[in-house]
Amino acid sequence: MNIKKVHCLTFSPTGTTRKITDTIAGVFQTKIYNHDITYDRTKDIPDFTSTDLLVVGVPVYGGRIPALLEDFFCRLHGDHTLCIPVVVYGNRAFEDALLELSDLLKDQGFVIAGAGAFIGEHSYGNEIAGGRPNGSDLAAATKFAETLRIKLDGIATADDLEPLHFPGNHPYKERSAPGIPWAPATTDSCNNCGICATVCPMGIIDRDDPKKITDPGSCLHCCACVKTCPKNAKVMESEFYKKFRGFLIANCSEIQKNPEIFV
Repeated sequence: MNIKKVHCLTFSPTGTTRKITDTIAGVFQTKIYNHDITYDRTKDIPDFTSTDLLVVGVPVYGGRIPALLEDFFCRLHGDHTLCIPVVVYGNRAFEDALLELSDLLKDQGFVIAGAGAFIGEHSYGNEIAGGRPNGSDLAAATKFAETLRIKLDGIATADDLEPLHFPGNHPYKERSAPGIPWAPATTDSCNNCGICATVCPMGIIDRDDPKKITDPGSCLHCCACVKTCPKNAKVMESEFYKKFRGFLIANCSEIQKNPEIFV
């Protein structure tokens, strides 16, 4: 099949998902059109055609795709467009996320060519899958994409592909109740550099006063601000965060999971 354009659509607050999608898209050796929706989900994305290939990557939050992306994906339009959904999770489990993402894309006119669940350093600390995706993960992503490229070279149209089946359940796992809003706190070591405000995907860190969180209830708990602060001034003090981080370190830091691919 003659693929004329490769599009890469990614939501990646801490950059781990972007590493995987960039690696996969790069294998197809054509110009890549990047659509990064980490900071802007209001932008209009052009409709995709039957000669396009779309690589979509999102992180897993609580076994699901991020809730704030559902409406965005429902605004996409494909025309029997080949698609590669990818989810990246922090070494616990991806549960229903890959199934949910593929369902959303199929509903919008995309045909799933292949899919993958990869591991990235957990947003709650480098004790959980620290440094991932690593070289082995990126090599697995490259091999996955090379296998897909060969597969797609052997078909005439997207309709020639056999349906793929993914782990997960219908209905999807119920999202956790919102509970008491919590967001990062700022220590006295903050020097007002404003880096945290530039990396916040929700735009809730005040750019003039980065110690101020304008809307704690909208915090994704992605920890992009925590991971990028050069002074380690952004910290999570929520009791839920502390308990769940302890659970993850105790249960998900010893055995390193491997990527799961579906072709």
